[in-house]
Amino acid sequence: MPDLHVRPYSIAELNNLSETKVDANTPIRLYFRSAKSVLQQARVYMNEGDFQEAYRLYMKYTKLGLSELRKHPKFSLTENKVDIKAIEKNCNEALNAMELMKPKLEARYKDYIHRLEKEKERLRKIKEEEGRQSKLRKLAYVEEKTQVDEEPTNKPWSLQDELQGVVGVGSQTEAAYRQSLDNSSHVYYPGVLQRNQSDQFTYQANTGDVLIKSPPIPRKEPLVPSNVPLNLPPIPPKVHLDASPGPSLPPKIELEVSKDISNDVGDFSDATTENGEPLRRVNTPSKIMERFLEIASTNTNRNLETCGILCGHLKSNELTVTTLLIPKQTSTSDTCTTENEEEVFEYQDRHDLLTLGWIHTHPTQSCFMSSVDLHTHCSYQLMLPEAIAIVCAPKHKPNYGIFRLTDPPGLDVITRCREPRAFHPHPDVPIYTDALDLGHVRMSPLSFNVVDLR
Repeated sequence: MPDLHVRPYSIAELNNLSETKVDANTPIRLYFRSAKSVLQQARVYMNEGDFQEAYRLYMKYTKLGLSELRKHPKFSLTENKVDIKAIEKNCNEALNAMELMKPKLEARYKDYIHRLEKEKERLRKIKEEEGRQSKLRKLAYVEEKTQVDEEPTNKPWSLQDELQGVVGVGSQTEAAYRQSLDNSSHVYYPGVLQRNQSDQFTYQANTGDVLIKSPPIPRKEPLVPSNVPLNLPPIPPKVHLDASPGPSLPPKIELEVSKDISNDVGDFSDATTENGEPLRRVNTPSKIMERFLEIASTNTNRNLETCGILCGHLKSNELTVTTLLIPKQTSTSDTCTTENEEEVFEYQDRHDLLTLGWIHTHPTQSCFMSSVDLHTHCSYQLMLPEAIAIVCAPKHKPNYGIFRLTDPPGLDVITRCREPRAFHPHPDVPIYTDALDLGHVRMSPLSFNVVDLR
């Protein structure tokens, strides 16, 4: 099931998402129960104002009731006439509801496409403006750099010339030395010489002795002439990711359902099927295993299995287990079969309860899904993708597990399995998986009802 709360879908897309197929080898009674579950969920979404999901489920119901079920080989049996008549009647409700919702869904999708196009146009203009500003900055930089390169240079630069006339620097001492050469035929050699590494002159500290000039060192041409003003172009400012002076990031398009179309809905769990389809969260009472083991203790002590049905409600896109229903049943040490299912269905219909899964014991065995368990659970998961199976193994550790069939490959493997024996091997592929750890089941301190029909 796709996540229909991410964005609006067109009517054509919703029609495609509502496709359903009937397998001739699957008991038709499972499709009757599945159709009823789909109709219940559609009504809930309709009442909550989530018209998109309601439309998809109503469409799924009509395709199942008016088209696909007719392909089942058991469709025309007399025993199924009551169920078929009820489905055909409910299809009228579904078609009427779809007619009411269709204009709103079309308007919502059209508005979404319009906003999407406007946002694309805004982003395009921002990108164009950023490109234009970038070109202008590059042109300004090249122009200023060219002006600097074209300034004329009349005379080579030297440090000696720049220091000319500065008191205490070698140029004055050198002048005195030259004067002494003109006025005296004697040369005095100082006892202590100081060599200046910056201008290559040798000095004598605090004496009147004559400076002796070191042999001249060839000058190096300066990198920057002294008479050229250092008018370099400014360095472009650093780009700060958190406070850029450029255009601000565009706001995200709000894709939530408009308030006049849908109320707030709960989130999907983070879990998905192996095919990537999101799974709604199943809120499960944390004490339900403990209470079920108390009810099953008599059978457990006699080495007999016990089973129960997990029932609940759909609200704000979340499923919540509210009732533990114990049906009439026959048991052995490794099997448990429900009886008088009509009584169970009647109770669920009277209290508007959805079937969310089942729970059973392994009195002596460890916590796992046997081949019989896999086939039993397949019928639940065909009705509801989020349906869970709780296995309680009171004499082993771990003493319970919460599972679902993988999809794919598990659901396909079990649906197509035609092995007549109760216990039999299946292909060596991951057929079932944990639904609790990192799955779609959340244990919570919820209250729940216990109904024992035995």
